[in-house]
Amino acid sequence: MEREHQELILKHLRKESSGFEEQLLSEWLQENPSNRKEFEEYVRTWDFSARAKVDFEPDVDAAWMKFKAKAGFEPQQTVPQKEAKVVKLFDYNLILKAAAVLLVFAGISYLSMKLFNQKEIQEMSFAAGNEKRELQLPDSSKVWLNAHSKISYAKDFKGDIRKVKLEGEAFFEVKRNVEKPFRVEGLSSITQVLGTSFNVKTIVGQADEVEVVTGKVSFALKKNETKKVILTPGMKGRVENNSNVVSEKIDNPNFLAWKQEKLVFENSTLEEVASTVEAYFGTNVELANSELVNCRFTGTFEKPKIQEVLDVVSESMSLSSKKDGNGYILEGSGCQ
Repeated sequence: MEREHQELILKHLRKESSGFEEQLLSEWLQENPSNRKEFEEYVRTWDFSARAKVDFEPDVDAAWMKFKAKAGFEPQQTVPQKEAKVVKLFDYNLILKAAAVLLVFAGISYLSMKLFNQKEIQEMSFAAGNEKRELQLPDSSKVWLNAHSKISYAKDFKGDIRKVKLEGEAFFEVKRNVEKPFRVEGLSSITQVLGTSFNVKTIVGQADEVEVVTGKVSFALKKNETKKVILTPGMKGRVENNSNVVSEKIDNPNFLAWKQEKLVFENSTLEEVASTVEAYFGTNVELANSELVNCRFTGTFEKPKIQEVLDVVSESMSLSSKKDGNGYILEGSGCQ
């Protein structure tokens, strides 16, 4: 839970929140059933503490002094009595009241700890900038960040899960730990594993995707984690219309081209080649006419450069390529 949500809950329970803060809390509660469940847990703890405080409002110092005196730890300071009285070793009514006091403080301490114990947890954040970046996480898992991607996580992975937040694209090699699942939060998806390797893409304006290389992966809709698919090597998960998740076979041999620095085309259509080159180099590649769409190309490029790729493709198909302000254009008469 984010710190801002913790503070919204506490303000709500203290009846100190503004109308805007109440609206933010309401929106957060509607995002995920688990948010509502955790909120209700806080409310129950708060209500229990409040009831206990109403039922028992003892003078703690006085009660403790009387308890020690009655238990025989030290003499009670009272006016001398003419007649001796039998002193009970334990006053159970007093013990119950003392226990209630402890429950009140325990409840408040528990709630405070739940709400604020993450303040001390330092969040780590890394951005790849214009180039790829390789990282090692606290559990020795490895991450390769694609350019313009960002990852964040709690230092030392404190807690019951190893949670990271991703913006962009990254390849993960996760160290196996059956007692502490690894969880990747994207824009609209949740990917959870015990230990495996997979590629996650979560980019604004595009559907979240995950492609599995090894192991088994759970891929779920972020706003409703009951909607999920289990993926095995060679499978791909994708968020569909922001309301469901689907699985399918990986049909793009270049889905890891950005990490491997390698482009592979095998009897690929020129339309597929142009689309792949666009994604790899981040630039537009247009076909001058529709007759070029179904031309076929086979070739492999190691550590490719865009001009090299376009020159080889053009030469093999008797085409020409030219650069304009928005990228590149492939021109030619088409294929027989």
